[in-house]
Amino acid sequence: MTGIYMSRRSTTIIRDKKGGHSVGRLVLGGFLLLLCMAIVFAGAQPLCARIVSVRGDQVNIRQGAGTNTAIIGKTNKDVVFAWKGAVDGWTRIQMANGMDGYIRNDLLDGYEEATVTGGVVRIRRNPSLQGAVLGNVNRGDKLAISDFRNGWYRVQRGRLVGWISSDYVQLGAKVDLSTVPAAGQTSSAAQDTNAGLTESGGLHNFDSASVSAGTPGGLLSGKTITIDPGHGTIADGKPIDPGAQGVVLGIWERDVNLDIALKLKRILESLGASVWMTHMGTTTLDLSGRAALANENGSHLFISIHSNASVNRTLNGHTVFFYGPADSRHGPQRSLRETLANHVQDSLVQYCGRADLGVKEANFVVLREVNCPSILVETAFLSYAEEELLLAQGAFRQRLADAIATGILRYFGVA
Repeated sequence: MTGIYMSRRSTTIIRDKKGGHSVGRLVLGGFLLLLCMAIVFAGAQPLCARIVSVRGDQVNIRQGAGTNTAIIGKTNKDVVFAWKGAVDGWTRIQMANGMDGYIRNDLLDGYEEATVTGGVVRIRRNPSLQGAVLGNVNRGDKLAISDFRNGWYRVQRGRLVGWISSDYVQLGAKVDLSTVPAAGQTSSAAQDTNAGLTESGGLHNFDSASVSAGTPGGLLSGKTITIDPGHGTIADGKPIDPGAQGVVLGIWERDVNLDIALKLKRILESLGASVWMTHMGTTTLDLSGRAALANENGSHLFISIHSNASVNRTLNGHTVFFYGPADSRHGPQRSLRETLANHVQDSLVQYCGRADLGVKEANFVVLREVNCPSILVETAFLSYAEEELLLAQGAFRQRLADAIATGILRYFGVA
């Protein structure tokens, strides 16, 4: 994306004469404890498990995501499949014959990490003993899993990415499988709230939106925040806007954005904010419609979440965009918008450890048409192999959500 590079900003943390943190450490330390408690109570949900195993015997594999679709096979306990997608409580898997099938989420366990059980185990370029050796891992090493094929896991440890035999690893802690609602589906509470929402002269249909109240007494009590998971638009019931696709695993931006947004939603709710989501998986809203939702619900902030991509596959890092030309209607808000962007950018770099590409100004619809201070966050690059592998990990997406929440708290002066 193009935009105007902004100058770097001064830190707000107070330092002592030896360069260490003094007051800043105490304030930040107290906030980190609060944030960790919020995450525990919120319950982090991953984008999806990269690997699934079957919980019982004679489990049906169906042609589609529903019990009314044909049974095309059966499978037994502990059989492992690669996760290929999620639809309304069902997981799409790839069978041994190469065909896709669907299994209900409640009949599966999900995983995205494994531990090496062998002494010194080779990582190979291909899922075969004939594959070239790329490196070694040792007993006890933790590996991120991204695929499964013929008894081999595709794994990552640091910059080492390749295949390891399933004979030498043990799957790690179970994770929840993604449960994305159907298009237009919201909770009953959200539907009741939406029923009284003006639709900007009938231009926008807000049925995909949802709202939830925050925990009373939190640091953000009284604040309304709209979160926009970038992309995910459908037309005529078909997805038309999945966003960028990763260069190694092929994960889609819409899925990454949604999971970060859901994690951020839970954190902000636990801190007391009322949170609007422009959608919970798919939406018919265009960009103007997403902006209109925030205007209609009187949001104090609008946060649009994206994953970056470039034809230059060496680009990597975090960027936050804002918009507020002095000669526009947003001129009086320029300082607020830029401050919000600065705080979130600083937090992303601090918590997530990727390159600092700075804060930029850009005339994006979701920044230009929103009345309240708004930012568009480009979390990391799906076109940069190392960062796609990070974005595929639930722990990294959680850190991104933590960082954005930290920036929001700093913007409101409560952290």
